[in-house]
Amino acid sequence: MSSFSNRGGRGGRGGRGKPNSNSSSQPKLNVCRNFASTGNCTHGDRCNFAHVVKMHASVIASDKNPEAKQNYGYRGNNSNKTKEYHKTSSVAVWETQGQIKLFTGSHDGKWRLWATAPAAGGNGATLTKEFEHFVGGPIDRVHVASHFFFCGFEASPKEAPDAKAGMVHSWNLNSAQDPPLELWIGPFANYAGSGRIRSLTTTADGSVFSGGTDGIIRQWAFNPTGGPNGKGGFTLVRSMSGHLGAVSGIALAGPMLWSGGMDGTIRLWKPESGDNCHLISAIKSDAKSNGVQPPVVGHSGPITCLLPFEAPNNAGTFVFSSSLDDTVKVWNAANGDCVASESHGQGVTSIALTSDLKGNPLLLCGLFYGDIMIRGTISNPPLVLLLKLSHHFLGVGHELGPVNDIICGPGNTYYAVAEDGKLTVWQITGDFGL
Repeated sequence: MSSFSNRGGRGGRGGRGKPNSNSSSQPKLNVCRNFASTGNCTHGDRCNFAHVVKMHASVIASDKNPEAKQNYGYRGNNSNKTKEYHKTSSVAVWETQGQIKLFTGSHDGKWRLWATAPAAGGNGATLTKEFEHFVGGPIDRVHVASHFFFCGFEASPKEAPDAKAGMVHSWNLNSAQDPPLELWIGPFANYAGSGRIRSLTTTADGSVFSGGTDGIIRQWAFNPTGGPNGKGGFTLVRSMSGHLGAVSGIALAGPMLWSGGMDGTIRLWKPESGDNCHLISAIKSDAKSNGVQPPVVGHSGPITCLLPFEAPNNAGTFVFSSSLDDTVKVWNAANGDCVASESHGQGVTSIALTSDLKGNPLLLCGLFYGDIMIRGTISNPPLVLLLKLSHHFLGVGHELGPVNDIICGPGNTYYAVAEDGKLTVWQITGDFGL
């Protein structure tokens, strides 16, 4: 295996050097269509295709959209296909009392709770909707931390019923009948931001970081008396400004808070003070049009996700970034240097970490046209493309993109939601040869 820190050049701080790139666009493995879609293959061990991943279940996780328009996240002969359902924007895993449950959020304004269970006969899984709740406007982010469920959505605040604001509500899952806690900017601003909430993460000590379309990152802390009427709630600690447009990714890596924006920049912050201590600038989107490699390593399109990664064997802390410029880049969290970069041929709209059956970490990449790619992480070379899951070839998965969110679960499972309104359940089942 190869470590990011042992390969590639410098680049993040001064824009010098050229990061690692594995130029091959062909996956290492070709997936068996029958096994991926049904969990069975009549050829068994004699099959010429890989039995390494299968889809367990798929369900529509949103309501029909009466104002459906021609979908832009589809390719091929059916490019005029209409997006029938509201997009499902986010998914979160809740492990409780030995069960795996899922929360989804959709632009129909509803979050839903799903119970998972093995299907009859032991092949596949079932998804049963246990509950749904309408919050008043499109949901962009759901998140589970311990026994708290967070939902970021857009709605009209009471003090300005004709306006829209970003809201964050949090439910205590141990006392679900109680009303949610609400994150407020202040007593006369009963909302979490002047724009929609596009990113949200939490820490073990109870801090919450949210990023909105207003370009502001806000840090919140739980206060036993800081909520409405002197009850427990979240109090705004500080606001951090600098992004031009939506803050689309937030990640804590080591002592630093990383943020990515639709402006293409990545910023590093000191959480204890809110100081912006480092900037990875965006590059012009046409920088390669003259055939010359630009001398910088930033993204040339909007950032869609940031993901921290602790490399095995104390090999260092890194941050993955994905972008609509078609790339995933890897950054050394210790110094901001870019150590690897890979292109995907289409925008990368979501990323998550899982592992193979040997425990080797894998990177899941949700793509603009509904595909999912799986890459190695500390593989040799780094970010080697292992396989590609496409509805066009497999007949299962997401027919319409983008894949808006992807998250891993226990037992080598992972879960994805997309523009087609679907929630899909997958599992890593075989050896990738890493």
